Formats: sequence, C-alpha cells, structure tokens
Amino acid sequence: MPKPVLSVGNLTFGGTGKTPFVIHAAAELIRRVLRPGILSRGYKALPGESSDEARVIARHLPEVPHILNPDRHAAGLELQRGVDCFVLDDGFQHLPLARDADCVLIDATDPFAGGRCPPAGRLREPLSALGRADLVVLTRADLVERETVGAIMREVRAHTAAPVATSRFVPEYDADLNERKVLAACGIGNPRAFSATLRQLGARVVEERFFRDHHVYTPRDVEELAAEGLPVAVTEKDAVKLKPLWPDSIPLHVVRIRFAALDGAAEIDALFDRIAHACGGEELDRA
Repeated sequence: MPKPVLSVGNLTFGGTGKTPFVIHAAAELIRRVLRPGILSRGYKALPGESSDEARVIARHLPEVPHILNPDRHAAGLELQRGVDCFVLDDGFQHLPLARDADCVLIDATDPFAGGRCPPAGRLREPLSALGRADLVVLTRADLVERETVGAIMREVRAHTAAPVATSRFVPEYDADLNERKVLAACGIGNPRAFSATLRQLGARVVEERFFRDHHVYTPRDVEELAAEGLPVAVTEKDAVKLKPLWPDSIPLHVVRIRFAALDGAAEIDALFDRIAHACGGEELDRA
C-alpha cells in the first residue's frame, strides 16, 4: 500500500469486538494528527450499500473515509489521496495485503472457539498463526474470572512473543436499565456476551432472541419481538437495521459499547505510535 497499514483482526469466526476497536484505533490516530481511512471487505453488504458495521462506524467517525470492497488494495489506492494511513478492518487473514502492524483480538469469554478449525471448531487459523501478531488484545476480560484471563494469556504466549493486553467494552445506553425487565435481541457473533453486558447494567433479561451474525431484520422479526410486550434491548449494530422498522409503542433501548484498555494500555498506545512514526509523525505526548 502507498500509506502505512494497521490491521485489526481475530482468529475465530464470531464477534471479538473488532468494530469498537477499529473506531478506537481511528480516533487514536486522529489524536496523533493523522487522517486515517478504513478499508473493509463489506461482508453481507449489498452492492452500493453499507454494511451494518460501516453504518455504526460512520455514526462515530463521520469524518473518516471508509471504503467497502473485497479488493482492499484497490480500495486503498482509491482512498490514498485523502488519508495518511489505513486501518484494515478484519485484516488478519487478508494475507495478500502487506501491513505495518497486526493487532489480533481474542474474546476472553470464548477465546479459542473449540480450539480447532472447522468443522470441529470455529478457528479461522491454528493458534500458531498468532506468531504473525504485533499485539494481542483480550477483549471482554472483565466478564471472566482473573484465573481464566491468566490461563488464556499463558496459551497465547505459547504461540507469540507479541505483547498481550486486556480490555473491556464500556456500555453506553439511552436509558437506565437497572432492575428493568428486558428482552435481549441481537444478531452478532457472540450474543451471550451482550446478555452478560445487560446484566452488568442491572437489567433483568427475561427473554433472549438471538439471530445469526449480520442478520437482516424483516417486518416479521419486528412483529415477533414486539409481541412479547417487553422493552427490547439491542446492540448498536442491530439498531441501525431495526429502527426504521420499529413501532413507537414498544421501547427499543440501544446499548453502545466503547473500547477501554485494562492492562497493557501502554502497549496499545505504542502500536498507534508505531503507525504515526511510519507516517512521519510523532508519538502522542502523554506526559
């Protein structure tokens, strides 16, 4: 690529929180006085339309150019005149494209997806592929016991010398859900983690309706969700598809999540500084 590339990816089929991390990464690069552009495959996006993740990213970073194209090299060449660097979304397995840094996310609530590649498990690659990583970030580390985090880190470090950081997703919501009965509905890679987040907020999850990742909601889906008569809590990714169909008579609560480092914040910052240096800039002064 003509500009430096930061790849954000994972090892498993299923949600590890790439979208909030991509948003965080782009925002941090902007803080370093850079103009990032985002390159995505556009999974499940119809020709000429945005994906659900792209619409979420646009809500948070309307000023950041974002191209959806399976040929991400071609997308980067199209975008290069207006940016200083690229964030390659879901790029760890996109091996044809060179990158300056590889960040791999691992969901602490389901770290190795059965430990095998399909059909026995949900690993995209063997764990040995972590040897290509420049940084590994455990997401949702706050949702598991400390001993579990330690065991995951030991397994990760058996396959890579890269630094390992831990993180959580801070929920941001449009209503106080404490002690409220809700129906949890989502079509994401790790739906159980969404229910766990709602319970962390004090919500009483009395019903769960889980759909496949990137599910396209239909009027029938909305009718069935609303038929329970309960307030419905959804992720931001689901909300961009549900809101145009949703009836005013049933509350629809949107829970957004923001990436936040726990242990290893300095290593995460160092990754962004590395891209800044590659662009000819300076690392952020955090003194």
